[in-house]
Amino acid sequence: MENRKGRFRRLAVLFAVASVGVLAVGAHAASAASIEICKASNNGMSGKIFTFHVNGGAAVSVAGGRCTGAIQLAANANTTITEDQSNPATDVSFIQVRPSGWQVSQNLAGRSVVVNPGTATGGGLVTFTNQPAGGNFGTLKICKLTQTPAFLGRLFSFSANGGPIVSTEANDAFADPATWSCRILGSFQVGSRVTVQETIPAGVEVNFIDSDPATALFDFNTATGTGIYTIGAGVTVALFDDEPIPPSGTGTLEICKTAAELSPGNADPDVHGPFTFTVVDSASASYGPFTINVPSPNRGLTYCTAPFTVAAGIATVTEGPSPGFDLWDVFTNPSDRLLAVNTINRTASVEIPSSTNPNDETQVVFVNKTQRAQLKLCKALGPGSGDLIGQVFTINWSSNSGPSGYVNITAQAQTQCVVVGDLPIGATVSLSERNPGEFIDVTGPSSITLAPGMNQATITNTARGLLEVCKTLVAGLNTQPVFQFRVDGGGIINVRGGQCNPAIRVSVGAHTVTEVTNANFDVTAITTIPSGALTSSSLTNRTATVNVPYAEDVSVFFTNRIRVGNVKVCKFITSGSSDALSGKTFFFDVYVGSNAPVRVAVTPGTCTFVADRNGIPVDFPILQPNGSNTPVAVAEVNAATTGPPLGPPLGPPSNTLGVTPLGTYYISAISVTGGRPGTTETNCQPAAYSPTGQHCLLLTTAPGGVVHVRWQLGPNVNAANFTNTAGDA
Repeated sequence: MENRKGRFRRLAVLFAVASVGVLAVGAHAASAASIEICKASNNGMSGKIFTFHVNGGAAVSVAGGRCTGAIQLAANANTTITEDQSNPATDVSFIQVRPSGWQVSQNLAGRSVVVNPGTATGGGLVTFTNQPAGGNFGTLKICKLTQTPAFLGRLFSFSANGGPIVSTEANDAFADPATWSCRILGSFQVGSRVTVQETIPAGVEVNFIDSDPATALFDFNTATGTGIYTIGAGVTVALFDDEPIPPSGTGTLEICKTAAELSPGNADPDVHGPFTFTVVDSASASYGPFTINVPSPNRGLTYCTAPFTVAAGIATVTEGPSPGFDLWDVFTNPSDRLLAVNTINRTASVEIPSSTNPNDETQVVFVNKTQRAQLKLCKALGPGSGDLIGQVFTINWSSNSGPSGYVNITAQAQTQCVVVGDLPIGATVSLSERNPGEFIDVTGPSSITLAPGMNQATITNTARGLLEVCKTLVAGLNTQPVFQFRVDGGGIINVRGGQCNPAIRVSVGAHTVTEVTNANFDVTAITTIPSGALTSSSLTNRTATVNVPYAEDVSVFFTNRIRVGNVKVCKFITSGSSDALSGKTFFFDVYVGSNAPVRVAVTPGTCTFVADRNGIPVDFPILQPNGSNTPVAVAEVNAATTGPPLGPPLGPPSNTLGVTPLGTYYISAISVTGGRPGTTETNCQPAAYSPTGQHCLLLTTAPGGVVHVRWQLGPNVNAANFTNTAGDA
């Protein structure tokens, strides 16, 4: 065991001294002077850890009552040994150096000593003795507490270890300890035990005994009024709480309810019941629940239960949960019978004197206030509403709890707000704006239900103008069609030619009006009234951008025309028919709408337009005056597929089939390009009498009589393509 101790100590020494860099192990260490640093265990320092530095080197740790190993000292040189401040703080009260001749100087306040062994060899010792900071004595202070209002400020007497009597005033046990008035009983050795004795007055009992810090109370006896305290460094506080000895017998209690005043003489009208209460008396008997009904709105009156009997002493009255209401205050009649109030827990401790006289009752009054929230009304401006800056708007408000009023708010670029006041939580407040103006839109809540805290309702005003979309009459139509438009990409607006849609309210600023594409019409002009409202337009895209001012009406007019188509006839011949037909001129009668037929001549491999006298292709409207699609039909003259040749311009159809046609050719294929899709009609079918297989027969239901092909006119170029085959091919 001794060997293990030796090894442990040796290891400790090696570690400690090596840390400061002055240990020499083996024969070399014996040839120089060395010193051990020791920490005295006096004054409660036993086992506590302290740190030292040799000439500012690395820290060396020493426990109270122990020493380091030998630390080598340089010959004929000063070595400074310094102790760090401890935690908790202590003072260095004494430093002893052995041999004493090695000491050069010491500084207790600086916690250091300077040693110099000179030429001596062998070992030395320096011992640091510490005491609690400020000295080795602590102060004992007595603080007198009570929960009884009648005891506040009353003097109570104490002694320490049987010494002189010291009196001190009673303080409110629930008050801030910083406000307590206390007395010093004296200074005592740290670690000693001091007995504090109270001289207990008649009719009084010690309710509790305590200390600060809590560990200072060694023992106590409330019956004898004795507390034993272990003195620590600094201040030790003895706490004694005294209360009246509970009376015997019974007394009378009455519970009441009233509303807090919002202003002098103005009770909160929103406090209304029912409210419930329970009571626990000094004998731990329970009473209740008691119900007190308070009408709505109340008139500031006090409403009470009937008086009832409870045990004399301290009774605790508790108000039950009252959602929407706070316990604002509690008072008693007589006033000195109120001992304690906790508004958060909704409890009150009241003193019930022992009395059989009903007139000596204790009346406890609970004062409630409606939980309230703030209502803030705000005015904001919508996009493009700069014209409204500086305008005064009036917002009316009315609460279902009773109050109502209005606020005037001057609109600015930023949202402006006004707090209208405190209103009951849960109240619903109706909101409306008074006559904002014809060209001002109002958005925002029409009511708000108040939640705890700040409630904000924002009414937004947006400056408006009027925009109407108009369509001029479309020439050439007996019945005007309906056109479709969108404003800013919104929903469809239908406008008939020659009319305007009802003006729509739009925000101030730029708006885009677009006509939905209609395959029958082109846009030829876009204008506005006033003319300056049009900022840009595109006939191709059928769109206009207009600027709508505040409180003004802008009309945008779209002018359309019926789209037109041209008609041409093209002639092709089949392979093998070139010798017979390539030099031949073919004639066609073209029917467009209700116009008289026009005869055109076409040679193989070419096309001929229906043109005016100047050879310019004729533009035909793709719609008829009644709005129907324009029909087109073409007949090849003298190219009947059956029967005899047709007379000019068209003869009656032949019903004779299987007869070789007069002439030396027939129509073997017909097609149309550019017409309205799906409207082309031909009657081309295999012919039993021809080895080439297909002949195109006449259609008998067409304008002007029988034709070879018919369709509905499409915009731009419509081409009827006829392919002929020689009869002997």
